[in-house]
Amino acid sequence: MAIVLTQFFGGHSGTLSIYVGVFSVGSGTFTTLTAGQATFSGSYNAFGQSGTFTISIQPLTAQSNSSGTCKLTLNGTADNAAKYQIDGNKLTLTTTLNPGPVDIYPSQGGTQIDGVSGHSLWIGVWA
Repeated sequence: MAIVLTQFFGGHSGTLSIYVGVFSVGSGTFTTLTAGQATFSGSYNAFGQSGTFTISIQPLTAQSNSSGTCKLTLNGTADNAAKYQIDGNKLTLTTTLNPGPVDIYPSQGGTQIDGVSGHSLWIGVWA
């Protein structure tokens, strides 16, 4: 059985806010969100820096329900041999593109992404 990505991202549509802690730092959209691929693109302005942020995940194997390989793209650079591990509702990605693992899981009606270049982001609509 193949991994189903939508369980980690939820059903997001439209323009979403990007938060670091309690600070709104930007916005973006899921340009693709299906069972087999998730792509989020946005822009940010925080910590004296501004730019764009993109993440795309596409599982390449259906080795098991809990682990396998995937294509992970961070800010336009792809790793076709990234690894994924599932633990409950958390998807952990290990890649040469990032100094540590990246955790993705649903949180507070949105998506929490921990560990991208040492930062934790929350993506969603703040009610």
